[in-house]
Amino acid sequence: MIGIPLIIIICSIALGVYFPTYGKEISPIVPLLQSILIFLSTIKVDFSKYKNYKLLLKPLALGLFTGYIFIPIMFYLVGFYLLKMNIINFPLFIGIIVTSVVPQAAGSTLVWSKELGGKLEISLLLVITTILISPFLSPSYILLSLGSKISFNALLMFIEMSLIIFVPVLISLLVKNKLSRNVNPYLSFLVMGVIIYIAVSKSVERLDIVKGYLFVSIILAFILISLVLLFLIIVSNKLKLKEEEKEAIFIPSFFKNISIAIIIVSFFEPEVVFFPVVYYIVEQLFSPLYYEIKMAVLAKPKKI
Repeated sequence: MIGIPLIIIICSIALGVYFPTYGKEISPIVPLLQSILIFLSTIKVDFSKYKNYKLLLKPLALGLFTGYIFIPIMFYLVGFYLLKMNIINFPLFIGIIVTSVVPQAAGSTLVWSKELGGKLEISLLLVITTILISPFLSPSYILLSLGSKISFNALLMFIEMSLIIFVPVLISLLVKNKLSRNVNPYLSFLVMGVIIYIAVSKSVERLDIVKGYLFVSIILAFILISLVLLFLIIVSNKLKLKEEEKEAIFIPSFFKNISIAIIIVSFFEPEVVFFPVVYYIVEQLFSPLYYEIKMAVLAKPKKI
């Protein structure tokens, strides 16, 4: 379960650090790779299962609230105060904002959700919904957070994201019956590996500007993910969600889409990609840690 995806991630990071030149050269294909990932995700979705959407409404609403209200506000406030205290620099702050407003990631999030006993229909619906609404929300959130401090073309970002997202969704709906059973489950991880390689390569390009913030970024990513998970645990208990509903949204809610982050970062300086890449690596490490803790807790004998 952990083996192949983790090996791909480690190899991609190592290649990006030691052989960044080729990664920078092929960076224009990231939008195409993201479209392939979205295609591979949506082709697995059986939309007929969502006729009884009311049964999924409560956990889905919590996941959407967490992803597009709680996380952007918390990330902004934390980043703003760290910037004011000179603990981080401005490119890192922009990277934090970009990370907060991108949609949830598919691929490994769905694998973790399944392994933890989560209801896969909820996880899939959460991920696909956040991806579909991201062209409308991500540029708007960046304008609200950074509009007076930076200059970027929000309309162009919206158009580019819309094409990258909606075209593969449409294609997947047209060919679903022919391909859905024949898609290799590890293909998305291979595509993701290429995206990580490109992201790390681009980050290394301007590492001199942000390398002093590596330790801070790693610690910050762990803290932010932990706070998101704590929020989800508290609120899901208040809402009395079932265990399968909780696990369906816990990891997907904090697991951000690095490939869409790279596309958004292309509208800014190259060093902005640094925090999204660090966050992605940390969330990849945090997920198996959460899994092991969860399994250890379940393995403990209950007191009578």
